[in-house]
Amino acid sequence: MPSSLVFRFSALAVDYHEGNVTFHELTNHWIYMAPDITSESDYSIPAIEAGTSGRVNGLAIDWLANNVYWVDEGYNWIKMTNYNGEGEVTIADMGFEKPSGIACHPHKDFLFWTELGDQYPPKIERSTMAGNNRITIVDGLTEPRSVAVDTILDRIYWTDNTAAEIKVESSDLDGNGRRIEVSEPKSLGVFDSIAVDETYIFVSGSSSEDFMRYYRKVSPNLLVFEYEFGSEIELYDLCVAGPNIQSQPVTSPCDGNTCEHYCVSAANNNHECLCRDDYVINPNGTCSIDKSIYYPPYCVIGQTDAISSFDPTILHHDWLSFHGVDAYIHNLFSGSPPYGTTALVVDTHSNLLFLADDLGKEIFVVKVKGGEFSVSIHKYNTGQIEGMAVDWLTLTLYYVDYVTESRGSMKYDGNDLTTKYDVTKPTAIAVDPFARYMFWTEETSPAKVVRSDLDFTNRRDLADIGLQKPTGMTIDLKLNRIYMVGSDSRLIYSTDYDGNNKQTIGTSKYAAIDITSYQDFLILAEPLGIFSGMVEAIHKPTGEHEGSIMLDSFVSAIAIADESTQPRTSPLTIQDDESENSGLNIGAVVGGLIAVIILIVIVIVIYKFGSKGIYSFRFKRSKENRRELTENDEHDNNVFIGDTNRPAAARPAASPANIKPPQQPITNVEIRETTVVFIAGGIARPSNIP
Repeated sequence: MPSSLVFRFSALAVDYHEGNVTFHELTNHWIYMAPDITSESDYSIPAIEAGTSGRVNGLAIDWLANNVYWVDEGYNWIKMTNYNGEGEVTIADMGFEKPSGIACHPHKDFLFWTELGDQYPPKIERSTMAGNNRITIVDGLTEPRSVAVDTILDRIYWTDNTAAEIKVESSDLDGNGRRIEVSEPKSLGVFDSIAVDETYIFVSGSSSEDFMRYYRKVSPNLLVFEYEFGSEIELYDLCVAGPNIQSQPVTSPCDGNTCEHYCVSAANNNHECLCRDDYVINPNGTCSIDKSIYYPPYCVIGQTDAISSFDPTILHHDWLSFHGVDAYIHNLFSGSPPYGTTALVVDTHSNLLFLADDLGKEIFVVKVKGGEFSVSIHKYNTGQIEGMAVDWLTLTLYYVDYVTESRGSMKYDGNDLTTKYDVTKPTAIAVDPFARYMFWTEETSPAKVVRSDLDFTNRRDLADIGLQKPTGMTIDLKLNRIYMVGSDSRLIYSTDYDGNNKQTIGTSKYAAIDITSYQDFLILAEPLGIFSGMVEAIHKPTGEHEGSIMLDSFVSAIAIADESTQPRTSPLTIQDDESENSGLNIGAVVGGLIAVIILIVIVIVIYKFGSKGIYSFRFKRSKENRRELTENDEHDNNVFIGDTNRPAAARPAASPANIKPPQQPITNVEIRETTVVFIAGGIARPSNIP
C-alpha cells in the first residue's frame, strides 16, 4: 500500500478490561484490533479480519469470550472472529437487506442487530451469541440505525429516524416494556450511533454539522451535553466502555474450554463451541472440514493462460493493485486448461464448471473439487459461443452462439440438445429457474434485451439498451432485475424482467466484457490488453466503485460460485421465518493515488461530582434545556484528540498484520470512575469525489 495512506474508521468497539480498541478501517476494508490505546509506547496494530466490504457499520465485543462481531451491509451477513483473528464464522446470512447496528449482552447470551431494509422491514432482531434462536423482538420502526445494550438494567436502546422526529427508544431484552427515551424534531438532524452507561444515553449524528450528545436516562428529553464538530469532520460511530457496563465474573465462560476453533459465551456463564466457515463441529468440540462443499464463495475467471478462482472479498482491497494478487488467485486445473475461453458458468451445488473454448470449438465441463481434467460435452464447429447459463434445479445448460445466430440447451452430460435459430447476433445469456425465464442480448441496432420461457416459447423483446456491443449479462433473483455491460461503454445498464424501470447503475473504470453478481455487488471483467486485465466490484444500490484487482493477463469471462446466487428456493418466497433460525464513499484521488485521510476523535468523559470543569460548551437548545458547562459544573469533560496527520507505514503485500499507527498514540488518559467514550470519524469529502 502506498505509504501516504492513513487510517479512517467507520465502526468501533472497546474491551475495557483488555484495554483494546477494535475498528473497521475504510482504506482497505480491514478490521483491526489496537492494543491499549492509553499506552505511550510505540506499537503496531494487527488486522484480525480482511474479508469485509466497505459497508461495515457496526461492531460488537464479547469481552467474556474475547470475540468480535460485525454486520456487513454489502454482503448482508453477520460474522465473528476472535481477538487473534483466527479465521471467521458466519453467525447469520439470510433475511438481510441493510443490516446496520449490532450489540451484545454476553452474560445473557444475546446478540442484537438492526435492519433498515424494505424487503425485510426495519426491525430489531436477537439471537444467541452463536447465532441460534433468531427472532424479531421490535418492529414498527422507520430507520433504526444502531442499537446498544444496558447490561446493568437489562434493557436495549436504539435510534430511530422518522419523517417528523428523531428518537431514542428502549425496551427490555425481549422487546417488551417499550418506551420513548428521547424525542427531538427532525429539523435537529438524524441520530446515527448510540451507546449507554449506568447514567447516560450517548448519541452521535448529523445536521448541518456532525454532533455528539448525551441525555440522562432518568429524565427523558433532558439534554446534558452537546458538542458540534466542524463541517469538515464526519463522525461514523460511537461507543462507551467501563468496568460496570462490561462487568466480568471471576471465572469467564471460556476459561478452560476445549473448543478447537472458537469459544462463545452462553447463558449462565456457560460456553458453546463454534467452527470456522467450511468446517463442521464434532461432539467433542473439534472441527472437521465440510467435504460437501468447495469452500464457496469463489469467483472464477477465464484468462489467456488459465482458468482461475479467488475469494471475491479481496476485490475490496485496492492496495492489492500495488502489490500483486498472485497469492490470492489460484489455478483451478491440475493440467493445462483450454485456451480461448469465451464464456463460463458454475453450478455451485453440482460442483461443476462449464466453459466454452473458442479455439477448439468445444464446451467442456470440469468437476471443480479435486481439480479433475475437463471433459468435452459438445462441439460446435463453426460457431462462437458468447454466453452460457445454468438452471441448477433441472441440471440444464443454456448458451447463445453469435456466429450461427442460435440459442440452445442441453443436459449437463451433453444429451438432450435443443437448438433454436431465432436470434440475431446474441452475445450474453442469463436464466431464472424460478420464474422459468431465459434472457439474452442481441447486437442489433439498437441493441436489445430479449426474454422467453425456458422451453424457448413466448419470445418477447423487452427493451433497447444504451449499448452498441453488449457483452455480458447477470440477474438479481431477489430484485428481479437484469444488469448488462458492453465493450463499447463503461456504463452499466439495468432493467426489470419486463423491460421497465431502465436505469444506469454507475460507471466501471474500463469497458467490461462480462459481469456477474454476488450479494450487493456487481463484479465486472475488464480486459485492458493482451497481457492485462482488471476485475472490479460495483455496489449495486449506489453504483459506487468498491474495489478492484489488476491481472497480468487478458480476462475474457467471469462467474460467481455461491449458494446465495443459486438458492434451492426462490428468494422471493423465502419468508423471514425466525423460528427456524432458532454507505460511505471512500477517499479522494491525489497525484494519481487514493489518499484517504483520517481523523479519530476520542472523548474521555469522566464523571465526578464537585470537580472542576475543563472545557466549556454552549448548547443550541430551547431556554429550558440550555446548559453551559462552567468551572462549577458537576462533571469533568476531558477531550482528547488523536493525531490526524500521521500516516500509516507501508503494509506487507501478503499479510494484514504489523500495521503501524500514528506515531503518537493517545496519552495521559485518566479513568477514575466509570465511562470512556470513543468516537471514530474522518475528514469530510467533497461530494463529487467517489
